[in-house]
Amino acid sequence: MYKNYLLNACVLVPKFDDFNNPYTIIVTSNGYERVNLTPSQLIDTDLKENGSSLKGAKEAAKAMLGTASVPPILIPRLPFSHVWFSTESTRNKTCHYFALHHVVDAKEKTFLPGETIVFLRNGRNIEVPVSRSKFMQRWNKASSYFLKDFFKQYISQPRYLKAEEKLLLKCAEVNENYLVD
Repeated sequence: MYKNYLLNACVLVPKFDDFNNPYTIIVTSNGYERVNLTPSQLIDTDLKENGSSLKGAKEAAKAMLGTASVPPILIPRLPFSHVWFSTESTRNKTCHYFALHHVVDAKEKTFLPGETIVFLRNGRNIEVPVSRSKFMQRWNKASSYFLKDFFKQYISQPRYLKAEEKLLLKCAEVNENYLVD
């Protein structure tokens, strides 16, 4: 039902209607979409379509990063995984989720300390009710998680190599020289 909503999404913004029912505004490269799920429910739905869950993704992040109070979320995609991070605890009603690869920079609002303007790759700006230092801490944690996952998948365990390339790597490991046709 919500299969491809997160594929081009940049930010998940939580909102409430007049009857206090939660919904999410999905900021994409092309505009905005409204979905009648919370950001956490939307990410959980996407993860379940990939054989995981939000709880499992949080546990995996905690295992890879060590102790993380608000861990980033990794969603498996090809060719590269998408990493999402929240601005604060998901229990808070103002918790936004950002796709790591869409965030360019963040600046503290000069006239309202404790609020941050986040600049996205598509030229849009999003205001979030957290300090810049807190936002940057979450952004850096998500970047670290992406790099660790990337290194694990593509560098230390190269499973996407051709058979000949795997053979050359294996020969290099045992210091033997073979020619592969």
